[in-house]
Amino acid sequence: MNGLTNFGRKSGKTEGNFKEMLSNFYSRVIVGEDMRTDEDKMLEHIRQAHDDWRNAESYFQTVTDPDLIDYAIYRVEAARTRYTYLMKLAREMGVRSNFQ
Repeated sequence: MNGLTNFGRKSGKTEGNFKEMLSNFYSRVIVGEDMRTDEDKMLEHIRQAHDDWRNAESYFQTVTDPDLIDYAIYRVEAARTRYTYLMKLAREMGVRSNFQ
């Protein structure tokens, strides 16, 4: 009978993995919980800060109105400062990427 009682049952390890996968799916899709690691989140923040910096520099290069030049300079400096800060924080966390 022992063979019949175990027939069709999953091992505890497989069942645990399935429950974890189902829980992760529920968290991501149903609840909308962010399942990324802290490293992945930091890299995303760095990418966004780098894009913001490039966009600010592009804006500075194209602005012609004298009233907006100061704003463009402020925007470049703010974006550069944010990017530099995030890079420093990432180094302290031990995060490595092609940004460094």
